[in-house]
Amino acid sequence: MFLTLLGLIVGFVLLVKGADWLVDGATSIALNLGVSKIVVGLSVVAFGTSLPELVASLVSVIKGHSSVSISNVVGSNIANIAIALALSSLFVSINIKKNTIKAEMPFMIISTIVFTVLFIKDNSLTWNYGVVFISLLVIYLYYLITSAKNVVEEEFKDEVKYKTHIALLLIVVGIVGIWLGGDLTIGNVIKLAKSLGLSETFVGLTIVAIGTSLPEIVVSIISTLKNEADILVGNIVGSNIFNILFILGVSSLVGNLYVDVQNFTIDLIIMNLFVFILFFTSLLRKKIGKVEGIFFLTIYVFYIYQISIRK
Repeated sequence: MFLTLLGLIVGFVLLVKGADWLVDGATSIALNLGVSKIVVGLSVVAFGTSLPELVASLVSVIKGHSSVSISNVVGSNIANIAIALALSSLFVSINIKKNTIKAEMPFMIISTIVFTVLFIKDNSLTWNYGVVFISLLVIYLYYLITSAKNVVEEEFKDEVKYKTHIALLLIVVGIVGIWLGGDLTIGNVIKLAKSLGLSETFVGLTIVAIGTSLPEIVVSIISTLKNEADILVGNIVGSNIFNILFILGVSSLVGNLYVDVQNFTIDLIIMNLFVFILFFTSLLRKKIGKVEGIFFLTIYVFYIYQISIRK
């Protein structure tokens, strides 16, 4: 058991750090070659921050444990709101940008509903559903490119660039790190699930989901403490959109995705509930405060209890 937990921790660390190294290296090379910051921001960085979840999902599909893949995305989307956003709101009220409410949140709702309806239809996701997700992703990226140039330029104004040879080394090390990390993570997750008699879906919804969401959780809390909370909600909303459209889209093209529990409905209900509450609260109050944070955390604790006793 000790070695399994140790392997799981090492896997998470390699996943997260490998993604960081890959993004830093690729960003530096792109900027050194004169690629525009908007292209770098919407390709390398946007996709790179989803690498831990993507690699964990792809490895689980390849190893024949796709229930970890789909539950990882659902669990991560829930954790992003119930942990990253909720914990941050306990420190300070988080103002929400108008554009996030008008465009990005509705797109998150559409993505969540489309995923929920398609999954409930067949209790699985197949390659043709993957095509639907990727198509929606292209539309979302087009929106970002045409409307978010100023935001991306601002985020990259102080970007540190590495020399090309160092950047190439970072890319190689990053790729090796995320692949080894994904393999270690999924391998030890399966061992842990079997040794404790837990379903792969439960482990994916909790341990894997929170583990791969740690970067978002840590960044959210740190940005709040640094009085940069105004960009927090947009980042979380964007992460939830990419998790569904990018990760599930690519993973379902590799193999059919399903879950190994009968009553997965509660997980889908909680994910949709959090998305709609976040949207309507933002629409009415233009901010997320302690009351909303406590509500999300309370529901999350209740949710974890419910799935822990699920057969």
